Amino acid sequence: MFNEVTKSIRVLCASAVEKANSGHPGMPLGMAEVGTVLFKEFLNVTPEKPDWINRDRFVLSAGHGSMLLYSLLHFNGFDLTMEDVKKFRQLNSKTPGHPEYSSKEGIDTTTGPLGQGFANGVGMALAERYLSEKLGEDVINHHVYGIVSDGDLMEGVSTEAAELAGTWGLGKIIYFFDNNNISIDGFVEKVSITNQKSKFESMGWHVLEIDAHNYDQIISSITEAQSNLSKPSLIVATSEIGKYAPTKANTASSHGEPLGEKEMEGFLDNLGWVGDVFEHPKEVYEYFSEKRAQSSNDFYEWSNNLETRLSDKKFKSLWEDFTSKDISFEDLELKEPKASRVSGGEVLSKIAENNEFILGGSADLAASTKQLVGKEYFAKDNALGRNIEYGVREHAMAGITNGIVLHSNLKAFASTFLVFSDYMRPSIRLSALMGINSVFIFTHDSLLLGEDGPTHQPVEHLMSLRLIPNLDVIRPSNGSEISCAYRYAFSSNKGPTAIVLSRQDLDPVNSNLTQEEFNKGAYIVKEGSDASIFASGSEVSTALKIADELNEFSIQVVSTPILNKLIDIDNETLEELRGQGRVFTLEIATSVGWANYIGEIDGSFSLDSFGSSAPKDDLENYFKLDTKAISESIRKKLN
Repeated sequence: MFNEVTKSIRVLCASAVEKANSGHPGMPLGMAEVGTVLFKEFLNVTPEKPDWINRDRFVLSAGHGSMLLYSLLHFNGFDLTMEDVKKFRQLNSKTPGHPEYSSKEGIDTTTGPLGQGFANGVGMALAERYLSEKLGEDVINHHVYGIVSDGDLMEGVSTEAAELAGTWGLGKIIYFFDNNNISIDGFVEKVSITNQKSKFESMGWHVLEIDAHNYDQIISSITEAQSNLSKPSLIVATSEIGKYAPTKANTASSHGEPLGEKEMEGFLDNLGWVGDVFEHPKEVYEYFSEKRAQSSNDFYEWSNNLETRLSDKKFKSLWEDFTSKDISFEDLELKEPKASRVSGGEVLSKIAENNEFILGGSADLAASTKQLVGKEYFAKDNALGRNIEYGVREHAMAGITNGIVLHSNLKAFASTFLVFSDYMRPSIRLSALMGINSVFIFTHDSLLLGEDGPTHQPVEHLMSLRLIPNLDVIRPSNGSEISCAYRYAFSSNKGPTAIVLSRQDLDPVNSNLTQEEFNKGAYIVKEGSDASIFASGSEVSTALKIADELNEFSIQVVSTPILNKLIDIDNETLEELRGQGRVFTLEIATSVGWANYIGEIDGSFSLDSFGSSAPKDDLENYFKLDTKAISESIRKKLN
């Protein structure tokens, strides 16, 4: 029956791609046996409760092979009908070109950009390790399976994440490497001579080699991998891309395009398929039923055990903390100049004191970013450490953070300098696309970090991040805003957040700010009628000094901690913020984009060039961004 099932999977995958006239048939045809064995014999998931927290996770990092996943979900009884399959790659279908996150439909993460799923899986395994230790193995104890490709392993983010997984000894990871030696442009050996077995072994992985089409070898490799809990496992599965395609098997043409009418005819003949390609024997569906019934029983046993555990008051309190979405703490009061990275770190510590389910770390910059939770560090021999040392691996850090958040109710953050957000952007973008609550904390936010010079002074980064849909970018100016920013970020269920903080000390700014006011994105700090200055972060205190300097005028100052929120603001509120006079903006970053949020601007005080290496006061004077220069410029416009 196994051969009949793999035949159905191959036919369905190739036919859906053919019907859409778009897609990647080669990988599903080459990995049909691996997918079948995994779902039939090992993967502990149930359509009855697809988001069950203790389910095994499956990451299709080679997301272009999406039809393999869709076919397996369909035959396993998940909410994916044959009509959904027929709508592969069509508008608003459940079967988009690359898998899109929906734990309720059995898709554990959005993949497509290669390497992302690999890193997400490492984050999921880290979350599993922490929660298993924290809540008990009877509550959390599962594996993270995945399929990765040649292209996946070429991406640097995969190597970054792999080295961390090996260092941490995440033995619940079992990845199949689809070793077909083919990419879109041809044979992989033209661009890579890497011995992946040796490479992964050197990074602390347990590596096995099998024939991807051999049932017994697939079974034994997974069984052996499961028995090694001290190391993550990579199963190098040598496969034939586009298997059974008469002329396109083992060629690049089967990778990323439909087989075509003539090739499809030969493909179906080779498989001995007769009849409608979208009608499959009931025995194929029944083949998976025993495993699904077992997984369903496992879920109910787990649920009953959880109920028993919840009778214990201590565990019940812990579980409620884990499942709670609320973050509460007293606002920070700043009475003396302090860098927002420092005060932000203080707020994070406050949050962590009352919430044991916040994890996060830095790409070798915790001493500079000041973002720490407790005193313990996550390690191979310390699963309860909440501080994560990523080394100099920004991209993997962001992808792993997404994986931690995707796992369950854990809250996770990643921290580095703002200028290095460029290294994280693909993962940040995917967090926004998935709408998950990842928190990215960036420090050293402007020209005023000073002597490190233009390589470290962000210019375009603030607005670049604001351009990502569904990502809230927060640049707080005072203690109240910092408190509100962290409360907003860690309580949000609407998507990811980027908090942007200063290296230099900020002057205290008094404001009677409520969380509700903050959440609107901007508010009036000082009222005035002749002109309004919109500013964010460290520039708010500068704007207040400018207002004092221009004492012959009535200057309104508007703090704008979440500029992107103003895109949806009602006209009445926006007009109140703008006031009756001229409108200026002050932010030591590119001026581009402000008008899209607040309307017509009479002048921008910004930085539209690279900076320079010098003390911050000298830089302010040189770029005419000091209080005196800006005041004179505004005075001329108002006279």
